[in-house]
Amino acid sequence: MTETQKEREARMQSSSQSKNGAFVNPNGVSAKLFSQETWEVTKEYIFGKRIDPKPLIDLPIHQLHPEQWKNQEAKQFSFSWLGHSSLLISMENQRILIDPVLEERASPFSWVGPKRFHPSPVTAGQLPDINVVLITHDHYDHLEKSTIVSINKKVDRFIVPLGIGALLENWGINPSKITELDWWETYSSGSLEFHATPAVHYASRGLFDTNQRLWCSWSIIGKEKRAFISGDSGYFDGFNKVGERFGPFDVTFLKIGAYSDKGTWHSLHMTPEEAGQQHIDLRGQLLVPLHWATFDMALHPWYEPIERLVTFSEQESITLITPEVGEIIYLRGKPKTDHWWLKYKTNNTIQKK
Repeated sequence: MTETQKEREARMQSSSQSKNGAFVNPNGVSAKLFSQETWEVTKEYIFGKRIDPKPLIDLPIHQLHPEQWKNQEAKQFSFSWLGHSSLLISMENQRILIDPVLEERASPFSWVGPKRFHPSPVTAGQLPDINVVLITHDHYDHLEKSTIVSINKKVDRFIVPLGIGALLENWGINPSKITELDWWETYSSGSLEFHATPAVHYASRGLFDTNQRLWCSWSIIGKEKRAFISGDSGYFDGFNKVGERFGPFDVTFLKIGAYSDKGTWHSLHMTPEEAGQQHIDLRGQLLVPLHWATFDMALHPWYEPIERLVTFSEQESITLITPEVGEIIYLRGKPKTDHWWLKYKTNNTIQKK
């Protein structure tokens, strides 16, 4: 075992999130991957009649090209949603890439698993140089090997939750480029501070590694702006603590899709309304919805998450930004709030095969 491996093992064992050799949630919720509940949902997902699990009309995609990065105002806060939870942020002269998944499937296999509704708006080769890559957790729709390997030479620093560094090292990433953080730990880069903050979720890339790696949300604190990245999480009172400590946030990027309204899945995946409440708890100003309109990963129609969030936001006077995939958005002037998805709804009952 190398010194890096020894240090990692010691930190993981001493973490306040670790119990009996695995990471745990602060509210005691745990994933039940082999339960009757999971089996019933899986049967419905594969064999049930489903309403609009994916769009039948091609969604709008803004293809990103290298020359756009050259023209981008690096000092101004801007971002591009790359689909699902992948995000490219420019903030105080740094570029931050979050949960990059640029391949066709969110799966350990190239031939089966959730497939994108639309192509990625950018390839690894078209990306600019990246100061920091942030990873929230180890699931395949947030951490994808071929993307990480492809962008490695462009990246200065990978900042990840405890345990994920071992994965990156196995994929050929130099350990000197990897920083692993426990909750409430911080890494500074230029004028930015990257704080690993709590989330209620779980980790697993196979059948026998459940919760062997930590998961987190991220609070990015700059001199001029503050941003929050939810990753995947169930709703819990810890968001209030993050808001008290690091808020108010100029913008929150929050997961809204792939939820259930009941059971363990609900405990680990917020509904759109809970995401709206999370934004309030965080003392957020602008809310950008993520984790929707890219993969079919739950039983709801593909457009339901955004419509439920819009309804809640109107009730609670929350200001949304609703970008199309690949669109470059600046945090200045009037927020982009048009309901572009309405043109792509079909309202058909579709039999999953």
